[in-house]
Amino acid sequence: MKLTKTPDGYVVQVPDDVVAALGLRDGDSVRVSRPSVVELTVSPEDRDSAIEEMKRLARPLPADYKFNREEANSR
Repeated sequence: MKLTKTPDGYVVQVPDDVVAALGLRDGDSVRVSRPSVVELTVSPEDRDSAIEEMKRLARPLPADYKFNREEANSR
C-alpha cells in the first residue's frame, strides 16, 4: 500500500486483490485504524538465510560450561 498527499488530504492506494477480498467498490467509505497487533511477515528465503547467518556466527561453549539460572537472575 502507498500513502499519497493530495490537496484535500491523503490517499491510500490499496492493491486490487485486497479490494476484492474486502468486497470494496469505487466510492466506498472506509476507516483506517492502527492495529493493536503488529504482524511481521518473513519470506522462507529470508528466514533460512537468517538461520544460516546465526549458525555461522555461533561459537561453541567450553565442554565444562554449565548454565546457572540463579546466578544469572541475581544480576
